[in-house]
Amino acid sequence: MTEDLSHANWRERQAISRSEEILDAAAALFAARGFHRTTTRDIADAAGVAEGTLYNYFNSKNDLLLGIMRRLTNSLVGLSMQTETVTSSARDHFAALMRVQREFQEQNATMLQALLSEILADAELRQRYYHLLIQPTLMALEKDLELHTRLKQIRPTDIPATARILASIFIGLFFLEVLGDAGLESGEVGLEEAFVGLTFDGIAPR
Repeated sequence: MTEDLSHANWRERQAISRSEEILDAAAALFAARGFHRTTTRDIADAAGVAEGTLYNYFNSKNDLLLGIMRRLTNSLVGLSMQTETVTSSARDHFAALMRVQREFQEQNATMLQALLSEILADAELRQRYYHLLIQPTLMALEKDLELHTRLKQIRPTDIPATARILASIFIGLFFLEVLGDAGLESGEVGLEEAFVGLTFDGIAPR
């Protein structure tokens, strides 16, 4: 009985590993070639499996895109948990948020790029992306802003609008990186310090 369970666990781990390898291959090819120019045969070859084996894990290319999106969601949730503890100040907390967002973008750059063109072209996928990734980010930011307002660490403000401005900074930085912005690629831009300074101090002379 124990041997049967051990074998079943091994097969389950192997299946998970194989599906992750297929997703890795799909994300890399979608990002490099585009979704429509990539075939399931291309993905299977890149993952080192037969095309029929790919269909044991994913029903279609669209299913692969959804798998990539689910992986992104899990990654974002895992990283976001690192900032749930209230830090000594709102300034420290939002600095940590910038670090987490940049880490998420760097760890998942290939998968994000794989989705980018399809999000713009496919209304259904765009809606899924919004509900799975953007909406939770906005809700988390609103929750953080409400908390630090109650703690009198930030002044009262239009919380939904502020959350969207902050989220747009994170999203905009990713687009700059995709476009090959030299400052981001070289690491010369002090993002964390600039983000916190802009958020808490503004840019008007004191």
